[in-house]
Amino acid sequence: MTENVKVTGYKLLQKIGEGGMATVYLAMQESLDREVALKIMAPTLAANETFREQFLKEGRIAAKLTHPHLMTVHDIGSENGVYYLASEYLPAGTLRDRMARLSVADVLEIVRDVASGLAYAHDIGFVHRDVKPGNIMFRSNGSAVLADFGIAKAIKSVSAATMAGNAIGTPDYMSPEQAQATPVDGRSDLYSLGAVLFECLAGNKPYQAGDAYAVALMHVTEPVPKLPEKLAWLQPLIEGLMAKSPDQRYPGGQAFIAALDKLLAENPQMDSAIREQRSSRRRGVAVKGSKPASGTAGAEGARKWIFAVAGVLAVILVGGLSWWLLRGKAMVPAQPLANRVPAQAAPAPVQEPSPEVPPAVDALVQVDLATLLSRGNEYFEYGQKNGGEKMSFPPGDNAIDLFNAALKRDPGNAQATQGLRKIADFYASGAQAALKNGLYTGADVLVESGLRADPKNAALLQIKAQLAKAEAGG
Repeated sequence: MTENVKVTGYKLLQKIGEGGMATVYLAMQESLDREVALKIMAPTLAANETFREQFLKEGRIAAKLTHPHLMTVHDIGSENGVYYLASEYLPAGTLRDRMARLSVADVLEIVRDVASGLAYAHDIGFVHRDVKPGNIMFRSNGSAVLADFGIAKAIKSVSAATMAGNAIGTPDYMSPEQAQATPVDGRSDLYSLGAVLFECLAGNKPYQAGDAYAVALMHVTEPVPKLPEKLAWLQPLIEGLMAKSPDQRYPGGQAFIAALDKLLAENPQMDSAIREQRSSRRRGVAVKGSKPASGTAGAEGARKWIFAVAGVLAVILVGGLSWWLLRGKAMVPAQPLANRVPAQAAPAPVQEPSPEVPPAVDALVQVDLATLLSRGNEYFEYGQKNGGEKMSFPPGDNAIDLFNAALKRDPGNAQATQGLRKIADFYASGAQAALKNGLYTGADVLVESGLRADPKNAALLQIKAQLAKAEAGG
């Protein structure tokens, strides 16, 4: 269960979360006989001196943040090459776990709690950069707590990552300035909080598309999303949080809280039942207190709890990539091929990609060669107009997989070979523009996508070498 991980002073009980950068265990801090969440850095990252220093730095940032609506960090350190961070154990799950069951009053109170914690963090000079439902957790008394300052940074600091143009955060909740890898301040966190508020109220994310790049682009270019008609009275809050320009948003968490309270006091839609529910929740939290609760190891929410960093998502939005800045979308190619076997009764075309349940690549062996080639070309044409959608994503239903399936059927097929070469050139053009503008992480993502199509593409390999040299400090 604990994979032989040992940290002096802590007894590891069970794994409760895992991500690309760290694993989280429920552990007992033996000196104080209390349960904690013990975050262990991934060994591959612990081998990197720069990352080790960043991990310790981030832990110290989080340890400075003492607020009822921010997760408490107890300890940070290293032992025999194991880097760890011990924090408050929150057994009541995340906002993601309970989102579908919340009333409007609950949602507004939760967002109010988080805004209060953000206001405190921003006032002392730190921005979170990854506000999302999975990072909003609950103590046993019901109060909301913002967790995982793992990619937080000092607002005034300039890091190599920022200079490199890395876009950090989760695309579904990413502010326009994050998507463009430009400097951020506390107003970026408020934008993300607005995206969370919208999802809780509307039942769907603010922007939806076939891949992360397209979603991030929509945060930059699309209008502020509209709530359903019955919740339109809350639209001013969404407008004030999710304005495209930071200058048009609420200047801080307390300003948002003031606007929220004013709206609720004045709006007739805030009927007496909602008011009473809101008041009851706040009284309950106050009566139970805001001290962290140790909880129990068997809680269902704990098994789902993920404290690890969501990861770094690069989004390339530069002038050289004009194909990403087209506002109009071409009609998405017809339904996935795996859903069309046998071919005699082809379903009607759909209007948007549906990657949630991608067909298996193996299903493509049932599709005839002519259809594989034709659909691969359709997907390539569509991807050129829509930021690469359907070229390499979703698995089993993209141009790369289609052309590769054609080559398995007919090795050396000129049309499939040419199609893969064109896809690689497409990604090479984007990666070169990204590299020119200092967007190293994004360039790397585009290079890897292109090499899937043509592993020997000279331009992509050259850019990859340049990125490796830049990473090494050359």
